[in-house]
Amino acid sequence: MDLVQATPAPAKSTKTIGIAVRTARYVPLIAAMAIFLAFSLHQLHLPGLYYDEALDLAPMLDLMQGRQPELLRGIGIGHFPVMLLDYMGSLGGYITLPFMGLLGPGYVAARAQPIFFSCVTIVLAWMLARRWFGYGVASVTVLLLAVNPSFIWFSRQGISVTSVMTVFSIGSLLLLDEVVRTESQSSSAKGRALALAAGVLIGLGLWAKLLFLRWVIVLIVIGAVFLFTRSREARRTQSQREHLIALAPALLCALAGVLLGALPLIYYNLAGLIRDGQAWTVTLLLDSLTRPTQQFGVNNLDFLHNIQKAVDDARVFVDGSYFWYNGVPFSNVYAVPSLILSATVGGALAIIRGRGLGELPPAQQGRRDEARRFFAILASMATLVVLGAFTVSGLWSTHQFIMLPLPQLMVACAAMWLAEFVTGFVTRGHEDTGTRRQGDTETKRNRLVALSSLLLVSLLLALPVSRDVWVNEQHHATLARTGGSGRFSDAIYKLADWLDANGVHEPVALDWGIEKNLRVLTADRVRPVEIFGFSEQADEGFRRRAAEMLQDPNRRYIVLWERFAVYNRRKDFTEIANRMGRQVVETFIAHERSGLPVYVVLEAR
Repeated sequence: MDLVQATPAPAKSTKTIGIAVRTARYVPLIAAMAIFLAFSLHQLHLPGLYYDEALDLAPMLDLMQGRQPELLRGIGIGHFPVMLLDYMGSLGGYITLPFMGLLGPGYVAARAQPIFFSCVTIVLAWMLARRWFGYGVASVTVLLLAVNPSFIWFSRQGISVTSVMTVFSIGSLLLLDEVVRTESQSSSAKGRALALAAGVLIGLGLWAKLLFLRWVIVLIVIGAVFLFTRSREARRTQSQREHLIALAPALLCALAGVLLGALPLIYYNLAGLIRDGQAWTVTLLLDSLTRPTQQFGVNNLDFLHNIQKAVDDARVFVDGSYFWYNGVPFSNVYAVPSLILSATVGGALAIIRGRGLGELPPAQQGRRDEARRFFAILASMATLVVLGAFTVSGLWSTHQFIMLPLPQLMVACAAMWLAEFVTGFVTRGHEDTGTRRQGDTETKRNRLVALSSLLLVSLLLALPVSRDVWVNEQHHATLARTGGSGRFSDAIYKLADWLDANGVHEPVALDWGIEKNLRVLTADRVRPVEIFGFSEQADEGFRRRAAEMLQDPNRRYIVLWERFAVYNRRKDFTEIANRMGRQVVETFIAHERSGLPVYVVLEAR
């Protein structure tokens, strides 16, 4: 007789399996980070370092070398700058300082900073999606985000979108969500601390760029959706007014945090008000509501025209077709249809899951909450598109970067819910017809459902994801061939190397797009002097400055080739030199890879 009996698995083995299962949940997040970094870091030097990328780094070079940086309107905290433009703060420069200290000034540090914070954005997107919808949706969300062309290519050149703002936007939402979830703690020390931290992130976002006002409005929209879709049971227990009163201490702490985070912006405006009688950022904002914007002449009162442009900007951002300067504006033709289909299908499934947002048994209350969150995301995206019709500068697709990762989150929800609905329907059908085998266990059934859902989600997203990957690969292949176009070309590196090697330390920049990037690329060994002026035609001030520079026969002058010029001053400069008896000759030309000249170094002999 066999006396050997089965013994239970050792506790240590069970614990190991549990750890392995928990670790496996993070595989999609790790994979997303790896994919994003693979696309982002490849050919990091391409396209060439653009002027705007170096805009906030040039003052930091002065600080690193102990010089006084130029202060916008002469306003700073001591010798520290606070604003780059009336609507853009110096925060980007300060958070790049550690990267320049570690990696040295140059394109690597300039691009490593936004890429790093976009990695943080991926983690925060994972946390938000997991908290709101579970691990499945979180996994799909970060994978969609990791291959998104707009996310990848704007992250490589973060100044265009101030990409750190997504860290502030998602971070503040996560913190505020935690405050609301633990409403009983909203007046506790923990609740107040969380609300204060959320406010600080919002304030930092406003300092980074006034565009962050859009996110403040989005938070209000999300709060309104959550408030007015509370269950009848919750409303019976606590009215809307009582609910807001309960959250008041936390909201006041959040407001205090906003004031703290935006302190440099507030200081800049108070200093301007006291000294000049103008709170410059506030004045810019109010003026833009009643007259065309100063830089780009956008009339914010022309809503119908602007909303058409805003919708098209959102389309360009979603399909990733903005990046013409890489060589060809490739796009994901499936992105917009996928997003529209996800909004429609996801909305319908959200209503089904939330039973019309009516009452549900306690066991299914989580589904109702997921439905409320989905509609909050949908409302937020619609709000951001509408807000895209208003600006203090220009109307561009770059302004929709703050929308991330909401589109990916919505697509992930729709795909996962549809897969769950279909596999659940099929499984129930099998059970009803008695096809489930006698020996099947509940565990096996759950595994089958999970596997079927995974397969269906993969099929649903195969086209848009594969097209995103294709777009990124095409951009890299094109850049390897072209090196970028015009002012975005790698010709800037040839120019920097030539000036540095020939000891041309203070050339004269006769056009925009030359000075800041040369300073960063040469670690400030080459410090061009800008004299072109920002008027459409050369004015008397330019002629006077040019004549003064021409007194030095050893000066070198840099212009952009006519095709790429912003303020074409070459003809005016040549006329001034000729009147002074000088002959202008070309000393060096930096070409893009196509053979077109981009930067031309002149000498007046």
